[in-house]
Amino acid sequence: MGAAGMTHVDGFCAAGFEPFADWMQANQERGFDEGASLGVFVHDEPMVDLWGGTTDYHRSIPWQRDTLVNVFSTSKAITDITLLIAYDRGIVDIDTPICQYWPEFAQNGKEAITTRHVLLYQSGLPAFGRPIGYEEFNDWDTMIGILERAAPWYPPGSESYYHANTHGFLIGETLARASGVPFDEFFRREVAEPLGADFHFGLGTPDDQARVARLWYPSPDQFPDRADDVVLTEIDFGDWVKPSRLAAVLPSAGGVGNGRSIARIGSIIANRGEVDGRRYLSESTVDEAGREQSYLEDRLLGMLRLGLGLAIDSEEFPAPSPTTMHWGGWGGSSLMADPASGMSVGFAPNKLLLDPDPDGSIISHARMMGLFETVAEISRRLA
Repeated sequence: MGAAGMTHVDGFCAAGFEPFADWMQANQERGFDEGASLGVFVHDEPMVDLWGGTTDYHRSIPWQRDTLVNVFSTSKAITDITLLIAYDRGIVDIDTPICQYWPEFAQNGKEAITTRHVLLYQSGLPAFGRPIGYEEFNDWDTMIGILERAAPWYPPGSESYYHANTHGFLIGETLARASGVPFDEFFRREVAEPLGADFHFGLGTPDDQARVARLWYPSPDQFPDRADDVVLTEIDFGDWVKPSRLAAVLPSAGGVGNGRSIARIGSIIANRGEVDGRRYLSESTVDEAGREQSYLEDRLLGMLRLGLGLAIDSEEFPAPSPTTMHWGGWGGSSLMADPASGMSVGFAPNKLLLDPDPDGSIISHARMMGLFETVAEISRRLA
């Protein structure tokens, strides 16, 4: 399909899902997007697959159906779904101390930390305690060694402090130790390949890296005070499209995909664990993931109501429907999955918007509220 305006939106919308195309086009016309993709599945059937805009700084290369982009912390939603699969199969017990799977982790007072603590941002390891260099961050073994030697900032379970970059390393190494398979391989084998989802942790080939869009990012003076340099160290968004960074396995913030692949993976939750006849999660695990596990004032994000990793509906951090589980990434990417309606939504832009609330929240709202409203409208129709 095509539309008038700054640029056009390509792809398709099933009948009744046209508001998603209207939202995509409005983003282009308002300058919210340079390029982006949006996917929607309902009961594992594709209903929306849209993309538009450009992928380069000269605005000369059109966004294609197979364009990829870094989705920052939406990666955590994908990582957490991957962990839930291991939990559902009995590979990882989220209430067993991590050190029982990963003995070297039991240093400096970390013996009681569990994977549940990590899922709920309560492990006491919200960051690394010092700035991390570019090459260090790209090297899995280096980062794991830093976490092995780290001491908790607070007693596990006592408070919530968003784990911006530690989350994925902690979950990824625990899963690897428990399964005997590196995190990226487990994800590829058990999630991406069977789903046919074009989502990656570690994108190593030049042909695949050439599909990755450049990032338009805010100037440093737009960052709110709460995004301090202890938690979000050495932010340079230009680094995230370098070949060595794209090839690195960074489960907290380095996932690369598009709207369609995010929504496809989200279908595991939205379709109550079964997609295309393959069971990824039991219905009981999906139910547990959607029940309140924590409702605390997070030191970085504010009031945060969580299921098992994904956020659930709250007054402070609303979801499009009371049964939707959701998470987003820096600047605007998002995954939303609703087991009640069977709808899963993925959004992946390359223009990172910051529109902080007066309270200093680092969540971008202006563009995302339009998406939430659209999802809510369609969810009501499906209910």
